[in-house]
Amino acid sequence: MEAAETEAKAEALEVLAEVAGILERRGLQEESELPAQILAEFVMVWRSNKKDRLLCSQLQVVDFLQNFLAQEDTAQGLDPLASEDLSRQKAIAAKEQWKELKATYREHVEAIRSALTQALIQEEEIHRKKCISLLPVPLLCYLQKQIAMEKLRAAQKQWQLQQTFLQLLYTLQGKLLLPEAETDTEAEDKPQQLTQPQEQNTGDMEKDGGVSFKAASPQPAGDASLPWLPEHGKGS
Repeated sequence: MEAAETEAKAEALEVLAEVAGILERRGLQEESELPAQILAEFVMVWRSNKKDRLLCSQLQVVDFLQNFLAQEDTAQGLDPLASEDLSRQKAIAAKEQWKELKATYREHVEAIRSALTQALIQEEEIHRKKCISLLPVPLLCYLQKQIAMEKLRAAQKQWQLQQTFLQLLYTLQGKLLLPEAETDTEAEDKPQQLTQPQEQNTGDMEKDGGVSFKAASPQPAGDASLPWLPEHGKGS
């Protein structure tokens, strides 16, 4: 043992001497820096040790859990099948409880979201009213007038659209009822057409009678168709 300790001390002294020589050669500015090879080896060893430590801690946790479950099963005096069923039931109950908690959480989130939305709307309304109250009276009157004009234009536009729609609907209804109306008008026009020729005939007869009466009336004295008679009384 003493020989091994002396050998280790001798090796350590040799390493320290080498390191001291390296530091002396590099000077005062590089006293705190180690060679790149030593740093690389140190980093590799540190990383491997870190992984080993993490794996060791995980194994310790797994070992602790296994021992704890084994002690609990032995303390309760349950067989493995019963313990498996019990653990399954516990898992199902925990899953249902998790679903209930998740639903409750969503309800609370929706309630908070709606409350925040209403609060933001109210805040915007208050801010708008405050800004309006700070405006001068002429400008406020002008803005109110513009808003009223915009509302009036919107109402007029809506009324025009309604009128156009009603007109189109009336036109479509008229086109659908047009064949029936044509048949009704044709039925009403037939008696009129039957009576109109009689009236026209009577009118023509009256016209012809007037013409014949005019033709039968005597012609005036100066007509060329009558023979010329000498006038008596002149110069006698």
